[in-house]
Amino acid sequence: MHTGKVAGIQIILNNWFLVLLGLFAMVGMLGKVVIVFFAIICHELAHAGTAFLLGFKVREIELLPFGGVARIERLNEAAPMQDMVIAVAGPLCSLVLAAMTHMIMTEYAYLHEEWGFFLKVNIMLACFNLLPALPLDGGRILRAWLCQIWDYGKATAAVVKISMAVSFCLISYSIAEFFLTYTINVTFIGAGIFLFTAARVEAKVAGFRVMRVLAHKKELLTAKGIMPTAHYTAVSTMRIKEVMRLFQPEQYYIVIVVDENLAVQGQVTETELWEALTTKGISATLFDIL
Repeated sequence: MHTGKVAGIQIILNNWFLVLLGLFAMVGMLGKVVIVFFAIICHELAHAGTAFLLGFKVREIELLPFGGVARIERLNEAAPMQDMVIAVAGPLCSLVLAAMTHMIMTEYAYLHEEWGFFLKVNIMLACFNLLPALPLDGGRILRAWLCQIWDYGKATAAVVKISMAVSFCLISYSIAEFFLTYTINVTFIGAGIFLFTAARVEAKVAGFRVMRVLAHKKELLTAKGIMPTAHYTAVSTMRIKEVMRLFQPEQYYIVIVVDENLAVQGQVTETELWEALTTKGISATLFDIL
């Protein structure tokens, strides 16, 4: 259900979220649910606002039964540092809210317990989102950092493995807790299943990122007529796929091709590499397309 806009961003209440509100209202816990989702919407607005400042278009924020999501166009095409800044904004906002709440409670000790609950919610929200698992903020931050030393595909694969390990730990903890206390930790089990499923999706879509990035570069170059360019020098025996893994979204690339004696044999553009990748296959070398 569309409820309105905040700073031009559409806010959507998922139908299951409305059902959850109704259920908690029936047992007298509506106030705490509202506090939780106020903290979540602040968290997501921090992501959205940062993305907007970096030039991305934010379509909407949807509140789900157990969290929220800010839908940002072309986020998967963001440069690693841009993705890192956007990801950091959410947990940072939650921690700032927690710190402000703590200062207010220290100054006004008579405040109701809801303030203490709001403090705990923001701390838990920040800590959970900083877990090194995709698609959580911590996983995106880790992937962006790894992109400084590896290509996007390899960095994603590494973080996906870590995500699977985090998922396994959450579910294992829940199983151990059940045998020790005979209680079921639904939150950890749900989070573990969600992270496992989401990590598999991230692994599948990572391979399509190159195509999206290149298409966006063409649109940008057509619209503005100018774009920052970077150069690589590579030996002619390098495979096309190995070179293209080094490309980042914020620049257009030209590769100078040299032989074993470092004599220049020619140059190829990023567009030519992409075309060669589709016609000659992923095993083609730079020499094959000169």
